Amino acid sequence: MPERLAWLLGLELFPAAVLAAYGLGLRGRPLGRLAAVCAGLLTAVSAVGLDRESFARLSIVLIPFAAFLWFLGTTVTPTTRLEDAGLARAAAACGLELAAFSTTSPIALILVWAATSALLAADHSGEHFRGARRLVVSHLGLSTILLAAGIALAACTGAGALRQTGLALVFAAVLVRKGIFPFHAWIPELFERGRIGAAARFNAPQLGAYVALVLAVPHADSWLLRSVAGLALVTAGYGALLALYQADARRACGYLFVSQSSLVIAGLEIPNRGALAGALILWVSSGIAVAGLSRAVLALEARRGRLSLDVKHGGYERMPLLAISFLVMSLAIANFPGTLGFIGGEMLARGAVDSFPALGFFAVAATALAGLAAIRMYFSLFCGKRDSGARLGLLPAERLGFAAAAVLLIGLGLAPRRLAGVLNRASSGVLEIQRTVAVR
Repeated sequence: MPERLAWLLGLELFPAAVLAAYGLGLRGRPLGRLAAVCAGLLTAVSAVGLDRESFARLSIVLIPFAAFLWFLGTTVTPTTRLEDAGLARAAAACGLELAAFSTTSPIALILVWAATSALLAADHSGEHFRGARRLVVSHLGLSTILLAAGIALAACTGAGALRQTGLALVFAAVLVRKGIFPFHAWIPELFERGRIGAAARFNAPQLGAYVALVLAVPHADSWLLRSVAGLALVTAGYGALLALYQADARRACGYLFVSQSSLVIAGLEIPNRGALAGALILWVSSGIAVAGLSRAVLALEARRGRLSLDVKHGGYERMPLLAISFLVMSLAIANFPGTLGFIGGEMLARGAVDSFPALGFFAVAATALAGLAAIRMYFSLFCGKRDSGARLGLLPAERLGFAAAAVLLIGLGLAPRRLAGVLNRASSGVLEIQRTVAVR
């Protein structure tokens, strides 16, 4: 335990350094460079130096995952859209996620849940974002209340109906935060009307999935798990279908987030080791892919203005690296062979079909529709007539971030053995807890 705490505190030094620099008055590009360097170092250190004996198996993957999402956000966000306070909030959010992914304490998870919600609300201060802020406060305030009530009820009662009611409230909090039916509408609205970078930063780590996995899934009855899985898979298909017909690029990204995060939740609820391990892999793959797509839309908006998917914008020859990275991330969402999404999607679909054949059909259909939506975005944003305007290429930091995301999705897809092995053992641990609780 002391080793684990010391390691976590060491990792927390990186986001703390950015917060300290901001507090001491560092502003502008120097603060942005410091944030990018700290995020890169955190990703490298957490990926290669994590003690596998002192951390839970799932944390071995999720801590570098959260660090990379911070690195991606700090490197690819256009300088015109970077705010000093936003950089500090991104560092704080990463620090909170590191703490959350290294603990199973209900109290700690409630605090992180509330704190990350408050950071997203702070990202939407100002008159221009009044509507988006109202969405954040109402939905995330409700989810925080539901989570606290559910944990309190589940902790104060023994096995039985009251405990299952508490777990149902925990699941309800997760459904609200992740935008799963019937709470699916607020996330696309946030992407369209709010800050797309802040929305991607909040949704990509999928803290709701972690809370569901460690607090509710091992102890919930089968009827409750099946109900949540059904809602999630229906939402996954519905969200992907709506993403396919959106005209606004931001809104399409929001529906893709809803669809992909719903697939993850569905896989976590299916009592099958393959489906659970596949959901954990999709957790990482979809988080990187959809966060990358959203950041790419932000980068294009900084150069072209608001983007409509009803026209072909062209521009592949201007930013080929961004186009190729966007295509790789789209293929990962489509579970194309050679990408990390293929491994996770195959395992999830097979496990879903083995356990609940009807739900397995929804998983396959949702993946196909989400892939079509992402590929449609690619053709609209990068293909078509040659644009004869001024050349607006990517900055070096942007090239580094987008290339890293694409390489990671392909590299882990071509060599998934280590990642799949770790997450497969993590899924076995969750199922073992379920069996132990069922025997009691």
